[in-house]
Amino acid sequence: MRGTVLDLRPLRTSAAYRDLWAGSAVGGLGYQVATVAVLLQVWELTHSPVWTGAIGLATAVPLLTLGLVGGHLADVHDRRTIMRLASTGQALAAVGLAAQAVVGNRSVWVLLALVSLGAACNALGAPARRTVPPRLLPADQVAAGLALQNLAFQVAMLVGPALAGLVVARWDLPAAYGLQVAAAVVALFETQARAPL
Repeated sequence: MRGTVLDLRPLRTSAAYRDLWAGSAVGGLGYQVATVAVLLQVWELTHSPVWTGAIGLATAVPLLTLGLVGGHLADVHDRRTIMRLASTGQALAAVGLAAQAVVGNRSVWVLLALVSLGAACNALGAPARRTVPPRLLPADQVAAGLALQNLAFQVAMLVGPALAGLVVARWDLPAAYGLQVAAAVVALFETQARAPL
C-alpha cells in the first residue's frame, strides 16, 4: 500500500489472524512483565549477580535445545495442537510463578525451574506459531502480517519492563506474575484459530 507506513489489512481482513496477533501481543507483554519480576525476585533472594545472570541460562538452554525439536514437531504433527499444548504449558508456568510469589518462596531453584519450563514450552511452540500467518492470509498480505507480528514483539519489549516497574512498585511481585497469568490465558485463546492450519 503506497503512502502508508503500516499495512493494517491483515487485521481487518482475517479474524483468525487478528486473534493470533492479539494473543501473541498480549502474551508477549505478559512475558516481559514476568521477566522483570523474575530478575527482581532473584536479586531479592540472592543479592548475587551470578544468580541473576543464571536467569539467562535458565531461559537460553531450553530455547537452544528444544527449538529444533519444536520445528520437527511442527513438521510432523498438527500445528494447532502443538500451539495449544505449548500455550497451556506457558500458562501453567505462569501460574507456578504467581503461586510461588504468593506463598513467599525462598528457593531460587524453584524460580529458575519455572522460568525454564516456560522457556521450554515457548521453544516447542514457536516454530508452529511462526508458520501460521502464511496459512491465514492472502499471499499479498503475508509480509504485512509478519511486520505486524514483529511490531507487537517490539512494543512488548519496550512497554513490558516499564509496565512491570509500575505494577511491582504499586502492588508487588504477585501482581506482576498475576498479570502474566492473565496474559498467558489470553495467549492460549489465540491457539483457537478459526482457519485450518
